[in-house]
Amino acid sequence: MKKSNVSENDNKSKLNSLYKQIIEHNKRYHQDNNPSISDADYDELVREALEIEKKFPELKQNNSPTDLVGSEPLEGFAKVQHKIPMLSIQNAKNIDEVNNWVDGLKNFLLLEDKEEIEFIAEPKIDGLSATLIYDKGELVLGATRGDGSFGENVTDNLKTIIDIPKSLNKNIAPDRLEVRGEVYITHDEFNDLNEKQKKEGKDIFKNPRNAAAGSLKQLDPKETSKRPLRFFAFSWGVFSNNNFKRHNDIISYFNDLGIITNPESSIHTSVNSLEKYFNSLLDKRMDLGYDIDGIVYKLNRIDWRERLQSTGHHPRWAIAHKFPAEKAISEIIDVQIQVGRTGVLTPVARLKPVNIGGALVSNASLHNYEDIKKKDIRIGDAVWVQRAGDVIPQVIEVIKSKRKKETKEIKTPKNCPVCKSNAYREILTETKGVKTYEKYIRCTGGFTCSSQAKERLKHFVSKEGFDIDGLGDKQINDYFDIGIIRDPIDIFSLEQTYRHNPPKIWIYSSGSKSKINTIKDSAMKLFKAIDDKKIINFDRFIYSLGIRHLGSSTASLLASHFVTFDNMVSVFKLQKPDEIEEVRSLDGIGDKVVNALTDFFQNRETLNLVNNLVDIGVSIQDYEKIETDSMLSGKRIVLTGTLESMSRAEAKVRIESLGGKVVSSISKNTNYLITGEKPTNSKIDKANSLEIEVINENQMFKLLQ
Repeated sequence: MKKSNVSENDNKSKLNSLYKQIIEHNKRYHQDNNPSISDADYDELVREALEIEKKFPELKQNNSPTDLVGSEPLEGFAKVQHKIPMLSIQNAKNIDEVNNWVDGLKNFLLLEDKEEIEFIAEPKIDGLSATLIYDKGELVLGATRGDGSFGENVTDNLKTIIDIPKSLNKNIAPDRLEVRGEVYITHDEFNDLNEKQKKEGKDIFKNPRNAAAGSLKQLDPKETSKRPLRFFAFSWGVFSNNNFKRHNDIISYFNDLGIITNPESSIHTSVNSLEKYFNSLLDKRMDLGYDIDGIVYKLNRIDWRERLQSTGHHPRWAIAHKFPAEKAISEIIDVQIQVGRTGVLTPVARLKPVNIGGALVSNASLHNYEDIKKKDIRIGDAVWVQRAGDVIPQVIEVIKSKRKKETKEIKTPKNCPVCKSNAYREILTETKGVKTYEKYIRCTGGFTCSSQAKERLKHFVSKEGFDIDGLGDKQINDYFDIGIIRDPIDIFSLEQTYRHNPPKIWIYSSGSKSKINTIKDSAMKLFKAIDDKKIINFDRFIYSLGIRHLGSSTASLLASHFVTFDNMVSVFKLQKPDEIEEVRSLDGIGDKVVNALTDFFQNRETLNLVNNLVDIGVSIQDYEKIETDSMLSGKRIVLTGTLESMSRAEAKVRIESLGGKVVSSISKNTNYLITGEKPTNSKIDKANSLEIEVINENQMFKLLQ
C-alpha cells in the first residue's frame, strides 16, 4: 500500500510538470507563433500526460490541457469573403479638396448649386475595421476587413468585446444584417494594458491601434477577452428588407437594436458647417478618450449613394477629411538611396531619432532629387519632419536659421548604389529639340539589379498579386540573399530545391534536432501555401507581373476587356493595331499603360517569364463577366454630346453596372453610339459608315431601365 502511495505521489509531481510544459508550449505555438519544440516532441508530452491520467484518473485536473487533444491546433484564421466589399475611403487633405468632392457630387447627380445636400459627419476612429453578421438577431459571424474582399474569421474573439451584442432586439431585427464598424482601445485602457505588460515582463504596445489589432487576432479567444477592446458601428453591408431612406435613420435603428454607434456623429447641410465641425473636433481631439485621425463625411441620402456607386477602391459618396500631419524638428545625419521595383532611386534621410505622434522616427523620405534641389536640403541640416498616418515620414522644410557651415550637399547619383548600373532620367516629351524629363532617376540594371529583383518578387507575392502566406518581405530578402529565390519561377520550384538541399540551408546555422524539425514543419506549410496559389485570377496575375503604370484597378479593367490572358498576349505580342487602339480608348487606360504593355510583351525576357510560369503549373483563370439581363451586357458604347437626364459620369456608371463598357472612340466593335445635345458629327458619320446603331438619350434611358 505504501508503495502505491509513493507511486501516486511521484506521478502527481510528474503530471503537474507535464501540464506546465504543455501549457507553455501551447502559448508559444498559438499565441506567440514561435514554437520551441517540434510537433512530434509536443505530442510525446501529451501522450505521457494521458497515460498518467488514465492510470491515476483522480490526479487529472478539471482544466487539464489534455482535453484539447483530438482537434487540430489552430494555424491561423479561416478566410471570409465579403459579399459586399469593405472598401477604403478616399482622403481629403484640406477643405478645398472637400469642396472639390462636393462639386463632383453635384456634377455627377446634376444638382443645382442651391440644392441642399445633407451630410453625415463622424470621427474616423484609428482602429481595426470589422464586420458582424446577424441572422434573425443572433451574431453568427465576425470578420476583419482584410484586403477588402476577404477577411479573417474572428467571430469568437469579437464575441468577447463588451460593446458587441451577441443578440439584437428580436422584435425589430431583420432576417439578415451585416454591421460594420471599428475595434479600438481607449487611451486610459491602453495605458493600463501597457502597465500590465511591463509587470509581466512582456513587450509594450506602440500605440492603441497596434494593441487593438494584435488583441483581436489572438488565436485564443480567452487572451482576447483579457484585452480592453471596444467597438463603434458606423455602416452596414448586407441588409435584408432595408427600406430606410437616410443614413442617420439606420444609425438610430442600430441604437434601437442595441448596437453602439458614435455619439459624436452629426448632420450638416453645407461645407462651411462641415469645416466648423472638423475644427471643433480637432480642438477636443485629445479629450475624446480614443484616437481619431480625421472626420468622415458621407451623403445622408441612400438613393443618391446608389446612383453614385463605388470605384474599385472607394465609395464615391464618402470622403475622409484627415487631420493635419504631426511634425517635429530633427537633423539629417546622412542620406541613403533605396532602389524600388521599377528602378526608381529614392533618397532617404537618416535622422537623429525624434518622437512624432508617439512613434520614434529615424528615417524620412526626401522624395526625389528635384525636390532636394528645390528645398535646398543638405546633410547636417535641421529640418521639419512630418508624419501622417501610416505614410512614411517626410522631410518638408529646412530650418535655414539653424544651418551649420559644415553641411554637405546631396549629390545626384550617376550610378545605382546597388548594382552600379547607369542611372538616368526618362525623357517625357521632346519638342523642337527641347526635352522634358521625368523627375525620378532610375537604375538601368533591370533584372540584374538585386534591389529591383527583390522588390519585384515582393510585389509578385503581395496581397493583390499571388498573396502567398509565409513569403513576406523578410523571407524574400533572406531567400534571395542565400540564393534560393532569384525570380518568380524559383518560388514554384522551392519544394524541389528544398528536397535537394539539407534543411540547414533554411536556418543559417546548425541547430538542435527539434529546431530542424520545426524548420521542416514550417517549410512544408510554405510549400502548401505556394501550391494553393498556383490557380490565380487573370487580374491578379497581370498585377503580380509588376508592369509599369499598371495598378490593381487597371489590371481589373484589362481583365474585363480581354477576358482571357491569351487574348491580351496575342494583341500586344503581335501588335494588332485595331485592338490596341480599342484598349487605348477604354476609360482609365491611356498611352502610358498601352506603351508599358507593349514593351512588356515585346520583351523576350519578360515574355519567357510568363511562359515559364505557365509551364511550371500556374493556371490563369479567365475573367468572369457579370451576367445581366440587360441589353447592354457585353456591349461597347460611345457617348457624345451633353445628356439632360443625367451626367456623363453617371451614365458611364449605370452602363457599366449593367455589364456594358464605355469607350472613347468608335471602332468596328462598337455596339451603340449614344447622342445627347450638340454631338460630335464626325462620330455620327463614322458610326453610320460602320453601320453602328445610333440612339438618342430617351432610347438610352429605356435600355438603362
